[in-house]
Amino acid sequence: MVEVETIVERSSPPVGGKDRLIPPQIPSTQQGGDQGFRPTGDIPSFQRFVFEDNIGTRLRVLEFMTSDAIFKPVFGLSLAEQRALTLERLKRFGRRGFIDCMDVVKNPKRFAAVMECLHLVDYSLSIKGGVHFTLCGGTIAKLGTKKHHEKYLDKINQVQWPGCFAMTELAHGSNVMAIETTAEYDASSQEFIIHTPHDAASKFWIGGAAQHAMISTVFAQLYISGKWLGVHVFIVHLRDEHGHVLSNIRIEDNGPKMGLNGVDNGRIWFQRVRVPLDALLDKYCSVSPDGTYSSALSTIPQRFGVMVGGLTTGRILIAQAAVDASKLALTIAFKYSTKRRQFGEKLIIDYLSHQRRLVPSLAETFAYHFAMMDLMRLVQSKSSPKQEHTLSSGLKAAATWTKTEILQRCRECCGGMGFLAVNQIGPMICDMNVDVTFEGDNSVLMQQVVKGMLKEGLSNVGIKKPSLDDQSVIDEVAIQELLITRQRVLTAKLGRKIQAATCQGISAEQAFDDNLDLVLSLGWAFVEAHVMKIFHERVSSAGEGFRRPLGLLCHLYGLSRIENDAAFFLTHGLLPPSSTEVVHAQSNDLCRRLSHNAGKTLLSLCEGFAIPSYFITAPIATDAEHFPSTATINLAKL
Repeated sequence: MVEVETIVERSSPPVGGKDRLIPPQIPSTQQGGDQGFRPTGDIPSFQRFVFEDNIGTRLRVLEFMTSDAIFKPVFGLSLAEQRALTLERLKRFGRRGFIDCMDVVKNPKRFAAVMECLHLVDYSLSIKGGVHFTLCGGTIAKLGTKKHHEKYLDKINQVQWPGCFAMTELAHGSNVMAIETTAEYDASSQEFIIHTPHDAASKFWIGGAAQHAMISTVFAQLYISGKWLGVHVFIVHLRDEHGHVLSNIRIEDNGPKMGLNGVDNGRIWFQRVRVPLDALLDKYCSVSPDGTYSSALSTIPQRFGVMVGGLTTGRILIAQAAVDASKLALTIAFKYSTKRRQFGEKLIIDYLSHQRRLVPSLAETFAYHFAMMDLMRLVQSKSSPKQEHTLSSGLKAAATWTKTEILQRCRECCGGMGFLAVNQIGPMICDMNVDVTFEGDNSVLMQQVVKGMLKEGLSNVGIKKPSLDDQSVIDEVAIQELLITRQRVLTAKLGRKIQAATCQGISAEQAFDDNLDLVLSLGWAFVEAHVMKIFHERVSSAGEGFRRPLGLLCHLYGLSRIENDAAFFLTHGLLPPSSTEVVHAQSNDLCRRLSHNAGKTLLSLCEGFAIPSYFITAPIATDAEHFPSTATINLAKL
C-alpha cells in the first residue's frame, strides 16, 4: 500500500514567502530606450483581461490547492506512487465541491475554468480528472436523463465512484462508428448483454480502468431482435465498493508509459455482462421493456453524432491544457533567460537566437489562449454545435502540435538544466506527448475540420489577392488578408481536384482521401486564419496599459505564420520575392523590442497568465540556486 502522505513529505517546499495568486503591480517601464512595450498599470487588471470571466471561481480553486501540500508538484515517483497520489489529489479536489458535472451542459465556461486549474498541478491529475468528470460524468449529464443524474452525478462529483470512459477499442480508435463491442437487448429479463466478441474489440487505453474505476460509460453497438441500431452508451459497473472487479469482466493494466503514469490506463473485456434497462443513457432514444426502440433521431448517423458529442468538451479541455503547459514552460524559460549569463556575462535573453525561439512561442501561446476563450463563448451560447465541432477539432490539433514544439524549444533554451525533471519542462514533454493522438488523432481531426468547412461553406467566397509591393511593411491587416487568401486558394484547389476525380468515376470520398496532404494544409490554413482574426480583435479591445505589447505579439504571431509557409505565399504569387526578407527583418525587430530591458517586458506578459508561484517550483525559475540539491531532486529514492 502506497502512503500518500509520505510522498507529500518528500515534495519540494514552497519557494519564497507567502504565495501570491495575483501578482502585485509591476512598475512602469524605466526611462530610456524603447518605451511603452511593457504592460503598465496594475497587473491584476491585465490578468482579468486575459481570463475574462469566472475569475472568482478560479481564485477559490487555486486558493484551495495552494493551501494543501498534496497539490505541490513532486517528481521522481514510482508508478504505484504516481497513481496513488493522482487518485488522492482527485478525491480531495472532488470532496471540496468545486465540480458539478451538469455544468458541462448548463455552464460549460465555469466547468472549463475549474478544470483548467488542474492543469497547473500535474497533467496526470488533469487527465484523470478529465476522464472522470468530463468524459464519464459529462457523458451521463449530456446523454442521460433524471434517473441517471440522480443516481450517479453526486457520487461522480465527489469522486465516491471513480469513473472511466470506454470508447476506444484495440482495433478502432479513430473510427468509433465501427467499434465492435455489442449490447444485445434481452426482453425476457429486461437487460442488455454487453459483450466483447474478440480480443481486437476489447476496450483499450481506458484511463482509470486498470486500478480505480468503479463505473464506466461504455460505447457499444445496440441490437434488438437482431436489428442493428448503431452506437449507444451504457453505464456499466466495473468494481464493487472494495475495488474488486465484478464477475464476467476482465481488466488488464496497460502498464508503464513514456509519461502520464499517474493515469492507470487499462484494457477491458466484457463476457456477456448483463446490465439493467436503465443502464442505457436514453436522452435521445429509449427502449421499452418489451424491446420497442424509439428515437426522435431517425438515422444511425444522426444518433451517432449526439452519442459522441461529449468529445467536444474533452477536446476543448485538452487544447486548453496544451496552452496552459506552454504558459508554464515559457514562464520558466523566460525567468531563466533573464538571469542566466554566458559569454562575456551577457544575458542569454539578449541574444537574438534565443529571442527568435522563445518570443514567437509566447505570441503563439497568447494567440491560442484568446482563441480558446472565444471558443468557450461559442460553447456557452449553444448557438452553433457544428461550428463548435469544427473549431474544437482544429484548435485541439493545432494547440497540441504547437505545444509540442514550444515545450521542446523551452527545454533547449534552458540548456542542460531543462533536462532535469525538477525543472518541470522535461516531465511535461513526456506526460503531454500523448495529447497529439488521444481524444482524436490530430491528423484525423484536421480532416474533420476541412469536412466541416466544406459542409458549412465556410470558404465559399471569391479569391482576392492582397496588393503588396516589394517594400511593403506587412501589418496585421495585411497578414489577415494573406491568411484568409491562403485558405481560399487551398479550398478552391481541393475543390478542383475532387471535381476532376469524380469526373473520372472516382468517388468524392476516395478523392478526398487521395488529397489528404492538401486537406491537412487547408486545415492548418483555416485554424491559423481564425486564430489571427480572434487575436487581432482581442487586442483591439485591450486597455491602454497593455494594448501595445499584446499588439506586438499579435503582429509577430501573424508574421511567424507567413514565415512558416513562405513557399506557399511566394509560389502562389501572394507575396513578391523580396518580401521574405521584409518579413524576417520585421520579426527580428519585434523580437528585439519585446525582449527590451533585459526581458522585463516578457516577464510582465507572463504575469498575465496568473500562474501561482506555488506551482512554479523549478529552481531555474526561482530565487533558488540553478543547481538544485540532491534532496530537492530526491535521489534518496533511487
